[in-house]
Amino acid sequence: MPASLASHRPPLPARLWQALRRWFGGRAEPPYVEAMDAMDAGIVLYDAQDRLVLCNRNFRALYPGLAHMLVPGRTFEEMLREAASLGMIPEAQGDIEGFVAARVRQHREPGMPLLRRMADGRWRRITEQRLADGSLLAFSIDVTELVTKEQALEEARAQAQQAHERLEDAIEALSDGFVLYDADDRLVVCNQRYRETYQLSAPAIRPGTRFEDILRYGLARGQYPAAEGREMEWLEERLYRHRHADQPVLQELPGNRWLRIEERPTRLGGVAGVRVDVTELVHREQQLKQINARLAESRAQLNAVIGTAMAAIVTLDERGAILSANPATTAIFGWPADELVGQSLRVIVPADAGPDPLELLDARGPEARVGRTSPRDIHARQRDGRSVTVQLALSRLDTGGQARFVALFTDLSEREAYAQALRDANAQLSHLSETDALTGIANRRRFDRALHDEWQRASRHGLPLALLLVDVDHFKRYNDSRGHPMGDECLRAIAQILRNCVHRAGDLVARYGGEEFALLLPHTAEAEAMAMALACIEAVEQAELPHPDSPLATHVTLSIGVASMVSNAEESPAQLLDAADSAMYAAKRAGRRRAVMAG
Repeated sequence: MPASLASHRPPLPARLWQALRRWFGGRAEPPYVEAMDAMDAGIVLYDAQDRLVLCNRNFRALYPGLAHMLVPGRTFEEMLREAASLGMIPEAQGDIEGFVAARVRQHREPGMPLLRRMADGRWRRITEQRLADGSLLAFSIDVTELVTKEQALEEARAQAQQAHERLEDAIEALSDGFVLYDADDRLVVCNQRYRETYQLSAPAIRPGTRFEDILRYGLARGQYPAAEGREMEWLEERLYRHRHADQPVLQELPGNRWLRIEERPTRLGGVAGVRVDVTELVHREQQLKQINARLAESRAQLNAVIGTAMAAIVTLDERGAILSANPATTAIFGWPADELVGQSLRVIVPADAGPDPLELLDARGPEARVGRTSPRDIHARQRDGRSVTVQLALSRLDTGGQARFVALFTDLSEREAYAQALRDANAQLSHLSETDALTGIANRRRFDRALHDEWQRASRHGLPLALLLVDVDHFKRYNDSRGHPMGDECLRAIAQILRNCVHRAGDLVARYGGEEFALLLPHTAEAEAMAMALACIEAVEQAELPHPDSPLATHVTLSIGVASMVSNAEESPAQLLDAADSAMYAAKRAGRRRAVMAG
């Protein structure tokens, strides 16, 4: 349950108690009990030895089977153990003694309010406070409605994040450059392929930059050979074609490279564009222009073959449901892309075409280990029921969450033309699967692989291997106070700071999960590892990233767990990871904003 609910404090129970006593004059007899019974909150008072003094009607109603224990003189621990034994405390089931011990410690040294689920499924927030004479006053209210709303909010956030990740996966899986501009002609998003296509303009390709400013940046650096000597005229023509996108544009890049630009207006007034590398097509066309007119017919046939040689790309979830399909799917299978979304892969790959490709990747064979199937010829099915022979290659994309698959269907007449496209797609998928989409540094998958490799290497040579686990202090409070977009910016900034702290080629900075980062440092003993941890903490401190809701400082701070080991073949890298993790939690328990070396 989110900590925000538990940390929301009601008026202090001590003040309520003192007010009641002042109101009734502090008489020996408790005439205020009737007033307490009328309150819609559970109130209970223990003496300095944690023995029950009194409780109100609301508190007794919470534990209807505990009436025989709710008498003055009973200790808190006795009543707690009896309630747990009678099944009145759901979270105690399975380990009653462990729960009782932990709860008694909390009771003796009360701190933040506690959030508890009752036996009837409702939620209570419990606040406990020691009074001046050593007695303890407990105050609990029903917060079921707040908890229910918080749960619904968390679920909505998770769904929005999943939709965002799915969109990013689809865009980055494209083999062509993709870009989207908003109604003010400012860059919204583009994929890595787009940036690689315009290498000279890459520094200006940032979200929020106007399309015209990106063009001017490229013009000043020779990005567009066709504009040489007529830059302003070329700029006006390009802006007009961009704003009146009604047909493809052929564009030359340095090195005699060529693009076909397809741009279309969006429903919200923006422009979506695709950049397709047609260098080979243009080069062939240039060569064909030198051929005799007697070869005109052959040239037309060649252009027709190249123009229709487009592979169908389909993305799938772990159940084989189609998530997206490119326009070429219509040409090969006769299915409009929007009608395929949500249907099973079996719509175009029937059962009689062979084993389910996804089952091959789930099996224990070699294809499952490498995460992709070998290209195979199958008889697929078109929308009208006719059979079409295609080559199918399937790859698995591990994102750290649910599995995703990319299926590439190639017409066999175009096998050679698209063999290289498949290799490029697999290389791109491999890169995406090891890079954190938010921060641009290594992700958890790459970290796990590097930890295994470096552990084996350190074991062979008898050298130390160090690991730093980094946690951003009170990051949830940062998100709550500044919003998730600013939280994302904060994580990106911290990732860059940590990356700047390491200088060796073999050192790895990765996003471990959420607001946690990991630094893997080969050939590093404890002293050097601790020095690196302190340098990271100092670098973030000096950056002074604002954190208005932090109880530690006005800026973002770090807690770091440090571990260094000399491995051997009989040990597991999990030992190093566990040591660093324990040290990180020790740093947090010690007050955060520090580094702790594993013992």
